[in-house]
Amino acid sequence: MSIRLDPRRLAALKLLAAEAGLRPGELVTRWVEERLDAARSGAAPGAAAGPAMSADLLAAVNARIDALTQRVDELTAGRSSAAAAASAADGAGAAPGPEPKRRRGRPPKAAAVAAVAADAGKAVASRRTRRSRAARATGARTRVALHDEIVAVIAERGPQTASELATAIAERGRYHAPRSARPLDAATVNARVSNPKYRPRFVRRARRIGLAEPEVAAE
Repeated sequence: MSIRLDPRRLAALKLLAAEAGLRPGELVTRWVEERLDAARSGAAPGAAAGPAMSADLLAAVNARIDALTQRVDELTAGRSSAAAAASAADGAGAAPGPEPKRRRGRPPKAAAVAAVAADAGKAVASRRTRRSRAARATGARTRVALHDEIVAVIAERGPQTASELATAIAERGRYHAPRSARPLDAATVNARVSNPKYRPRFVRRARRIGLAEPEVAAE
């Protein structure tokens, strides 16, 4: 069995037990037994045998109890004040600060920025495409066909061998192979002259290539 006491009364109980040379539990047991014996015999409580406390000792015990009670009250009040101060400090620290200033107008959106970047990329790609097409068109207009260049050289210098024609065309610098970086040679000239599409325009005599009929050289 356990007995719950107010902390202030518990301190007084410990003090009384120390004065009597007993443990607090033994003192409580003695008091309970005295109360039970008094109830059975019909005697007044506290009349059981035992050493009587002197007036001076009783006054000292009461003074000690009062001092302990005051000390407990002070400690309780101090804890309450500290808790209230801590709560107030927490409330002050958690107070919201001033709101940051907002920019005027609508803030830029990521979607709008991405759209602008995409439009800029499309514009750059479109300009590059137009430049590439223009360059190809210019090259197509200025490119000279090999058979036309052969005709121009023969009209200017007379019948030539395939090797002489290749050298003369390279010196003029007007013809460039469209899909090859190799220099023009006699085999390429012979292949073009022997092509069924252009063969009627040329004639071979004594290993030289001439024109089948007079043509005016292209300027």
